[in-house]
Amino acid sequence: MSQGTERVEDSSNLTDSILDYAEKWYHVPVLTVLLGFMLWVRAQSYENFTRGGEVFFSGNDAYYHLRQVQYTVNNWPQTMPFDPWTNFPYGTSVGQFGTLYDQLVATAALVVGLGSPSDQTVAMTLLFAPAVFGALVLIPTYLIGKRLGGRLGGLFGALVLALLPGVFLRRGLVGFADHNVVEPFFQAFAVLAMMVAVSVAERERPVYELVEDRDVAALREPVGFAALAGVATALYLWTWPPGILLVGIFGVFFTLKLSADYVRGVSPDHLAFVATTSMGVTGLLLLVPLGTLSFSATKFSLLQPLLPFAIAVGAAFMAWLAREWDARNLSPSLYPAAIFGLLVVGTLLVYLLFPNLFNLIRSNLVRFIGFGAGAAQRTIGEAKPFLQQGQSLASVVIPEYGLMFFTAIVGALVMVWRSFAADEHEAEKLLVLVWAAFITAAAFTQVRFNYYLAVPVAVLNAYLFGWVLGFVGFAGTTSEAIRDVEAYQIIAVFFVVLLIVPGLVMPVTVGNSQTYTANQMGKSANPSAAVQWDGTLEWMQGNTPQEGQYGGANGSMDYYGTYKEGDGDFDYPKGAYGVMSWWDYGHWITVEGERIPNANPFQENAKTAANYLLATNESQANDVLQRLGSDGEQTRYVMVDWKMVNTKGRSGNVKFFAPTVFNDNASQGQFVDYVIQGQGQYTVLHKQDYYESMMVRLYKFHGSAVEPEPLVVDYELQQANGRTYKVAPENESLVKRFDTMQQARQYVQEDGSARLGGIGAYPNERVPALEHYRVVKVSDTSSTRSPTHLRTLQQQLGMLPDRQAQQGFFKTSPTWVKAFERVPGAEVQGTAPANTTVTASVQVKTDRGTFTYRQQAQTGQDGQFTMTLPYSTTGYQQWGTEKGYTNVSARAVGPYEFSTPQKQGENGFTFKNATAHVSEGQVIGENDTAVTVSVDNQQTIPVEGANNSTANGTTGPANGTSGDDGATNGTANESGDGSNETTTGDRDSPQGANTATRASLVGAFAAALLVARRD
Repeated sequence: MSQGTERVEDSSNLTDSILDYAEKWYHVPVLTVLLGFMLWVRAQSYENFTRGGEVFFSGNDAYYHLRQVQYTVNNWPQTMPFDPWTNFPYGTSVGQFGTLYDQLVATAALVVGLGSPSDQTVAMTLLFAPAVFGALVLIPTYLIGKRLGGRLGGLFGALVLALLPGVFLRRGLVGFADHNVVEPFFQAFAVLAMMVAVSVAERERPVYELVEDRDVAALREPVGFAALAGVATALYLWTWPPGILLVGIFGVFFTLKLSADYVRGVSPDHLAFVATTSMGVTGLLLLVPLGTLSFSATKFSLLQPLLPFAIAVGAAFMAWLAREWDARNLSPSLYPAAIFGLLVVGTLLVYLLFPNLFNLIRSNLVRFIGFGAGAAQRTIGEAKPFLQQGQSLASVVIPEYGLMFFTAIVGALVMVWRSFAADEHEAEKLLVLVWAAFITAAAFTQVRFNYYLAVPVAVLNAYLFGWVLGFVGFAGTTSEAIRDVEAYQIIAVFFVVLLIVPGLVMPVTVGNSQTYTANQMGKSANPSAAVQWDGTLEWMQGNTPQEGQYGGANGSMDYYGTYKEGDGDFDYPKGAYGVMSWWDYGHWITVEGERIPNANPFQENAKTAANYLLATNESQANDVLQRLGSDGEQTRYVMVDWKMVNTKGRSGNVKFFAPTVFNDNASQGQFVDYVIQGQGQYTVLHKQDYYESMMVRLYKFHGSAVEPEPLVVDYELQQANGRTYKVAPENESLVKRFDTMQQARQYVQEDGSARLGGIGAYPNERVPALEHYRVVKVSDTSSTRSPTHLRTLQQQLGMLPDRQAQQGFFKTSPTWVKAFERVPGAEVQGTAPANTTVTASVQVKTDRGTFTYRQQAQTGQDGQFTMTLPYSTTGYQQWGTEKGYTNVSARAVGPYEFSTPQKQGENGFTFKNATAHVSEGQVIGENDTAVTVSVDNQQTIPVEGANNSTANGTTGPANGTSGDDGATNGTANESGDGSNETTTGDRDSPQGANTATRASLVGAFAAALLVARRD
């Protein structure tokens, strides 16, 4: 009997031991599973980023991080102090890059590569870095949640974080190798460390007398944990210098808490110890990476250590003032008012004595937590406000957080209520509330900061879950709760957990949009359009002169060299040059092309780029470049992609309007107008300034002159809400064709609600040719690889009245990106009949077809004319990269033809012409000899072969494209023949194609585009 009892007791003890073990460690396997899930979701699409042995990334900044990481690998642990390979002709020093994040990734690459990693290893390490850091955010989130809501609450918060499908996940997906996701990782640890520090101080209650008595034992824990909080805060700022906002958050928290404690009869000394120690340590550590003695929110400047020191001194002052308050027997309720008054006085003094510092802090507060965005900020997709005009709160919050944002608000309200109802005044809870409030403001000000808000949302849900468990009686240990569970408790917990399902576990429809789960978002990860730019940028590497060698110069620039900032204006060697493009693409040009962009995603030279790209005449554009640097610091190339000239489509695909924000003399209305075509549908009409802007003349026309055609957009004017709107006619074609330009102009003048051209590549008036720019490379990839852009093009083509109009829709092939060279041009001196127009034309073959470049000049009374031609026809092999020039891939297929307008005579149409070759040496300025030509060769086109090409006063090859992406059987394609000719007929009135004809043409165009997309 006794043996049986002993066995039962042993069995019971074993069961209890197992339960105790499970009770102690059950959270570890749960966290491991959640961590593994988060890593898998983030890394599952990694194969999408490796193509042909090359590693690609998402976005723009990731590429500059690759450059910084590679430099740190080469010079470990040093980061790049100054970079002349961007922001030509100045160079740059950007504190947000080359920080602790890059050092950590570089260290990991060195470990993986056993001390000598290949470029591929470095790139792959950076590729996976965001997925790893994104998953690791789970750890501080759980620990904060555990402090607020117990272990089950912490696990619930971790589960919420793991399931969030919004910005926090997207910034942590494989390939998005920016510093974004590492920021909440270090910030969460800094907040956690501060929570521990203030809790220890509240428990140990350190006071100043302990310092006087040198009671090390009593001060060890409060000071030690406060110092760790200071280290954690410094590590966060080492990762991202603009994170100085967190120091400000800590300052607000200590101001509120010290004041509240004194009013409640608690000595401010306790938390003042934490503030002075932690912020003092942070300030000292921020002196280590100090890079400039000026004030800057984005670089390691004096602002970063100054603010922590100010908070440390301020907390010590508040503790001293409380003692003085007691000594003078003043009312404690007046203490907060005195502190507030002193803060106002201090702010006023900074405003008066240090106006630049005051404006810096004020502008950055508005930019980070001001619930609004300036026009320039709105051109950055990640910096736009979270809640846009016309959007409901639910439509933006639910796709981002499901219902968890709203339950987090409930958790915050419960926390506030408990501080009054249950006298819960824990400092760490107030810290979380202040932190969450500021981060919420930041997230609604700039959408990108939702990667920060994810952690406060998760931990407030952890607190709410823990409070619900306590409210329904689950306050004991897990084993006790399981043994004593009741039905209502299960129902309550199940209801809370069920709130996770909508939007996080199961997609839901919100308004007109569908939400996505974390797994779905992880599967969708793909590299940016750098993939489409890659071929052209690789071509730039091998077919343009090395930096420092343009024009035969013998200079050199080490791509991963160590350079000093100096006065911020780098002294470039002779032969160095810049590449102009919109600032979005600067890092791609630096990293993939190994060339120096003028503008970059730091928005350096953004104003210059805007002024150049929107310039409506060539001399104005050239003046912009000339003012950039000295004579030896020239911008030689321009790169334009289809998005830069696009005016309709998805927001990320429409970049034409972005430069108008940075150009003080330009506005969106200067370039486009709109015609309403029904509910939510519209057509963009381009004004003449759009066609004459540099980026459109380069991308769409390759610098060639373009004539208007007799196409008229005919709309109706309607009044609504005191405004006049252009509306498409209901039963008529929006676009009409006339036989002659005279008829088209007369119709526009008489109708009063019509416009000549403005659709596709059809300008309102003649666009003159560029004299100093030539296309040197077009990408192999077509812009129609973008499905949304393809649909937009199809819609635009469907509005055109006939096949001829559709064929001329593209004057050049619509490839993804095109590179142009700025050249002196070849001077032409010629003679022709007096007072006539001479047209020079040449066919040029690119990798994607053939186009015709045209330029016109007027002869005087003496019959003489001059031209400056940018395209050569011979001598390409003599002036390549070995001579410091370009191996152009766009080459003429024959000589220039110079011709006069056709005139109708007795035997047909007559004109005079001549041909001449232009050498590459003449175009690039190595041969100063002028091209001479005499246009005196009489030509006659018999009547039976005549056409009305005199409408444009031009002859020679059609102003369009042909070749491997040309139109087939006359159908409109990506290129089309682009002819400016019109056909005579019996029509005197406008006529639009019927619906069936237009539908068949659009179908044919779509089929042709699919063939063109074979790349």
